[in-house]
Amino acid sequence: MDLIEKYTTAIIQYRRIDPEEVPDVNKRRKANLKKLLESFPTLDTWNVIDPVKLVVCPENILRHEFNAKESTQKERVASAVTIPGPETDEIAEMAKKYKSYISMSMHEKDPQYPDYFMNTAFIMNPKGKIILKFRKINPWIPLEVSTSPHDIPDYKEPMFPVVETELGNLACMVCYDQFFPEVARQLTFNGAEVILKPTIFPPYPQHMNYDPYDWYTTVNKMRSIENMVYGVNCNSGKYGNSMIVDYLGRILARGARGRQMTIGATIDVQAQRDYRNKTQLHNMVQQLRTECYTYLQEPMWPVNKPLINEEDYPEWAPKPKFYKK
Repeated sequence: MDLIEKYTTAIIQYRRIDPEEVPDVNKRRKANLKKLLESFPTLDTWNVIDPVKLVVCPENILRHEFNAKESTQKERVASAVTIPGPETDEIAEMAKKYKSYISMSMHEKDPQYPDYFMNTAFIMNPKGKIILKFRKINPWIPLEVSTSPHDIPDYKEPMFPVVETELGNLACMVCYDQFFPEVARQLTFNGAEVILKPTIFPPYPQHMNYDPYDWYTTVNKMRSIENMVYGVNCNSGKYGNSMIVDYLGRILARGARGRQMTIGATIDVQAQRDYRNKTQLHNMVQQLRTECYTYLQEPMWPVNKPLINEEDYPEWAPKPKFYKK
C-alpha cells in the first residue's frame, strides 16, 4: 500500500431548516441547500491551520421529506432527489473550491426502483464526482419509511461499498445503522479504514444523547474500537455532539450540543495500519472467529417486503425464536 500522509477531516455540524419553519417541501429543500452551501466558509480557519481533505455533513441534509402519516409513498418518492443531480452539482462546486472529499446523506429516488426512496449517503471527490453511494440498511423503524436496499426486489448494487482513495479506504453508514454492529463490521471486512456517518440523532427517548445514557458517544466509540477504524460521526446542529473518533476509541474532536459549528481533527491512516499489523492485544478483526456465530446464517428480516407505511410494522415484523408471546 502507498504511504498515506496525515490529513485534516472536518465535520460541519449543520442546523437544518425544519418543516415548522418552512412547510413547503420544495421551498425547504432549496432553503436547506442554500444554508448548507453557506456553511462551507467555516472551513477557512481550519484550512489556515492544515488544509481540510475530508468534510462530513449530517443525514438527510435537505430535510425535504413529508410527515409519513400525512403523505403517500408516491409523494415521498417525488420529494426525493437524484444522486447525482442538480443538488449534488451545487455541492460539487464546494468540493472543487475547497479541494476536499465531501460526504452527507439525502433522500434519493432512483429510476431503477421507481416505487421507493432511499436514505443515501455519498462520497464526492475533490473534482466533484460521486465515487460511492451507500443506502441506509436499517431505517429508523417504525418512524422512518425510507426503503432499505435489502428490501427491494432484485436490488443490483453492492450494499456495503468501500472506495480506495489517497486518504485511505473510505466507507459510509447512516445513523441507525450504528446500532447494528454487523454494518460497521461488514464495511471493515470490505476494507474500510475510515467510516463516515451522517446522522440525525435526537436526545429522545430518555435523553439518549445526554448523560447518564449518551448512547451516541458509547456507540461511536465502540464501532471504532471493535473494528479499529476511524469514525467521522456528524450529527445535526439541532442536537449536536458530533465527534471524530480514532481506531482506539479516542475522541479527537467533539461538537457542542444544540449548536451549529465546524470541528476538525487529524486522521493518521498510516498509524492505524501499523497498529492493525503489529498489535496482538485487542486485534478483534484478526481474532474474529466467524464460524462460531450462527445467528447470521438464518434469514430474519423479510426480504423483498419494503416497509412503506408505519402501521404495517406490527403486523409482520419478525421476532427471533427466543422472544416469547
